[in-house]
Amino acid sequence: MLELLFLLLPVAAAYGWYMGRRGAQQDKQQNADRLSREYVAGVNFLLSDQQDKAVDLFLEMLKEDSSAFEAHLTLGNLFRSRGEVERAIRIHQSLMESAALSFEQRLLAIQQLGRDYVAAGVYDRAEHMFLQLIDEQDFRQSALQSLLAIYQLTSDWGKAIETAEKLVKLGQHELKEQIAHFYCELALQEMSSDNLDNALSFLQKAGQMDPLCARVSIMYGRIYIARDEKK
Repeated sequence: MLELLFLLLPVAAAYGWYMGRRGAQQDKQQNADRLSREYVAGVNFLLSDQQDKAVDLFLEMLKEDSSAFEAHLTLGNLFRSRGEVERAIRIHQSLMESAALSFEQRLLAIQQLGRDYVAAGVYDRAEHMFLQLIDEQDFRQSALQSLLAIYQLTSDWGKAIETAEKLVKLGQHELKEQIAHFYCELALQEMSSDNLDNALSFLQKAGQMDPLCARVSIMYGRIYIARDEKK
């Protein structure tokens, strides 16, 4: 609980600055006073362990002033790290949908929402989030790495290969060894269906990626033994 309160100190500072900046005009001063009261109410909800009500209040405040974006983003990350993924999703989804954010801020919100969905095991939604980032230079590599992790978790070896090859082009040449294993996984699937020619094709590609891969040699041996047994 204390870490949540310390995290919200920047939010308090932002709204204090908001009040000082706009205090010259009476109507805006009244609005700033209301935001300040809502902030205090939100902290009280946290202290009384009513975190859902606190989140609701802070998100309403963000709709009117986006100056505390980083604090709200980090608050969602903290909830995720504590295993409170649903709250993290609510915060980051609200951030992503906010019309007050800059383009860069929205991309950051999408990135964190994708990580929330991974933590929740909702991989299709996580994939959708990260796919929105792969054409953005500052987010491309991180998004591809996240997608690669998702495809490994879901055993989608074709997409894993495609994604890893993009990362190799970005300089992560060490992934070639992993790509070889992905091809081996595809070969295993073909072997289980008795499609040995297709399996050999995938193993050939695996060997091209990593000529020293022992797994490729072992699987070649299994295929040749299986063929001999059929004769």
